[in-house]
Amino acid sequence: MSIHWLRAVQLLVLFSSFGGAQTPREDELRKDLAALEDIVYLVGLASGAALLVSLGLLVARWRLGTVQSRRFVLRGDERQLLAQLAQGPNGGELELRDADGEITAVLSNGLRLRDREGQVRADLRLGSDKAPLLELYDERGEVRAGLSLSEDGAGSLAFYDETGRPRAGLGSGHAGAMRLSFFDKQGRMRLQSGLEDEEVPVLKLYDAQGEVRATLSVRADGMTMLEMRDQDSHTRTIVGVLEEGIAWLGVLDEEQRFRAGLGLPTGGNPRLDFYDEEGKTRASLHVDGQGRFKTDPDS
Repeated sequence: MSIHWLRAVQLLVLFSSFGGAQTPREDELRKDLAALEDIVYLVGLASGAALLVSLGLLVARWRLGTVQSRRFVLRGDERQLLAQLAQGPNGGELELRDADGEITAVLSNGLRLRDREGQVRADLRLGSDKAPLLELYDERGEVRAGLSLSEDGAGSLAFYDETGRPRAGLGSGHAGAMRLSFFDKQGRMRLQSGLEDEEVPVLKLYDAQGEVRATLSVRADGMTMLEMRDQDSHTRTIVGVLEEGIAWLGVLDEEQRFRAGLGLPTGGNPRLDFYDEEGKTRASLHVDGQGRFKTDPDS
């Protein structure tokens, strides 16, 4: 713009010179304008060079990954905010928004997904033990499910009721153990099933105090066993099928001693035995090979 202005002044001076002879003052003015024009050209060249240097430095900083800012903003065609990278309460924070400008995801010390009302519905983060944790929330903000991994590598999946109390869980243990557990409203375990450490399937039933009252399992030796306990957690009744195919029912006293047993071998006859406190058979009722009832344990 300065160069064009100088040329306009020159034209005015030339047009005015047509009216008569040029005076020394006019010659001096023409010389001054020529000098000023040279200065403007030099300033323009210097400005262009400075701009090129600035652009070169900017490109160099970009290539070196050193562009710095307190906030980066991404906007849509209608200038609505779509994403923002800025400093948050826990360090760097990236916000992603939908077409209406509502926050749908926040990435900071974890990843949080929000619904259209702004409520967090999923939260993926590292827990206090630096193990990964994923929690899912309902529309009221109550946690309803959680997936976590402990420091020793054991995974667990938990389910919660509408008040946030745990009601069911699936977890892995050591040596391939896997257990499914159910809890009452007080948080006490009432039922648990799964594979124990030796790949033994087990089903456990608990009372209202959280004590095991019944256990059903298939042992590694092939024996199927149902074990029932009293309120003091003492085993009082055992029902099982032994490896040899013997169906057997045992009754124990509060000292865990067998006092009576009913058994039936495969292809054999039933037998009922009674034991004393030392475990010796004191009475027996059975059927011999001829179909006769016998009460003598040695007959």
